[in-house]
Amino acid sequence: MTVISNGNYYVPRTKEDAEKGFWIASAASGAIMSTLPLFSKPFLKQMKAEHANNQQYKDAFIKSFKTSGLPEEGVNIIHQEFSPDDLAKLGTAREKEIFHKDVKAGLNAFYAPDAKEIHFNLNKASISAFHEAGHALNNLKSTWGNLLQKFRGPGYAIAGLMGTVALFSRPKPKENDNGLRDFVQNNCGKIAFAAMLPTVAEEALASHKGIKLAREGGLGEAAIKNLKKFYGKALMSYAGYAIATGLSVGLANKIMQHYTRPKEVSPQQEFPQGYYPYQRF
Repeated sequence: MTVISNGNYYVPRTKEDAEKGFWIASAASGAIMSTLPLFSKPFLKQMKAEHANNQQYKDAFIKSFKTSGLPEEGVNIIHQEFSPDDLAKLGTAREKEIFHKDVKAGLNAFYAPDAKEIHFNLNKASISAFHEAGHALNNLKSTWGNLLQKFRGPGYAIAGLMGTVALFSRPKPKENDNGLRDFVQNNCGKIAFAAMLPTVAEEALASHKGIKLAREGGLGEAAIKNLKKFYGKALMSYAGYAIATGLSVGLANKIMQHYTRPKEVSPQQEFPQGYYPYQRF
C-alpha cells in the first residue's frame, strides 16, 4: 500500500528492512564503542611511568590531606597493594574478580562516597590521590560538585536508554514527526552525549581541586605541570567515552531511520496507469 503525506508518496519498509537495519546499527554502534580503550591508553601509559616518581607525590599528598578538612569529615585513606599471597592467587578468574586488581597494581584509584574512603596504592599511585581527594571535596564540601556527582548515575542510565531508543523503528515519514517521543527518537544521540556531561564536568572539577591540594602540599611547579598533564589525559578518557557514546547512539539512530522510515516514491513510478490508491498518515 502506498501512503501519502503532504503531497509526497511513500512505500512502507518491510520487516526484513527493519531487521537488516537493526543488525547494521548494532554492529556500527559496537564498532565505535570498541575504540574506548584508545582514549585510556595515554593515561595508563603515564600512570605506569609515574610509579618511579611516587615518593614526591606521596609526601605532598599526605601533607595536603591533613590540612584539607577531609579527615574532619570522616574521610579515610585505604591503601591497597598486592601481598605475595595475593599475587600467587591471581591466576584464576575468581581471584581477579575478588581483588581490586588495577587499584592494587597502582593502575587505578577511586573514592567511595558512601564509605568516605579514598582507595589507591600509596606506594605506586599517589599521583592519582589528589584527584580522588577532589572527588571527596566535591562530595562533602561543594554544592555544585555534589550535584554533579548525583547526576552521574542517572546520566549513565539515560545514555544506556538512548542506545535502546536508537534501535526503535521509525514507521512514518520524518515530516510527520511531532511530540516528545519523536523528539527523543530523533535526538537520542545528542541526549546520550549530554547525559554523560555531568560525569565529565565532575571529573574536571575533581582534578582542579586536586591540583590545588597538590600546591598546598608543597608540590613543585615542575611536578604540578606533570600532574596537570596526567589529569588532562584522564579527563580525555571520560570525554572520549561521552563522545563515543553520543556518536554510537546517533549513528545507530541514523541507520535505523534509513532502513525503517517509509521510502519516498513518485506516483508515476509506483502506479504508471495513473491510479493511485493510498493511505494518509
